[in-house]
Amino acid sequence: MAHKLAEGRLLSGYIYGDSRTGEYVYFPGSELDAESPVAVYETQDGRRDISLDEALSLIEHRSLRPVKHPVFGERTI
Repeated sequence: MAHKLAEGRLLSGYIYGDSRTGEYVYFPGSELDAESPVAVYETQDGRRDISLDEALSLIEHRSLRPVKHPVFGERTI
């Protein structure tokens, strides 16, 4: 159930993360309507593209929550 909630929120533009560790998972606005959207996993060391499954796994295993991104705010759209 938590996976479906996180998936729905991600695909609606919500940003998941941990501002203390500087980790964020989100879909850029341009990816939200794509057939196979590519998410971004951002850390203090940089950014990399990840799949939806990887994004959901990171959210679950790193205990990431909806947060306010230091540049994008609360949502990417």
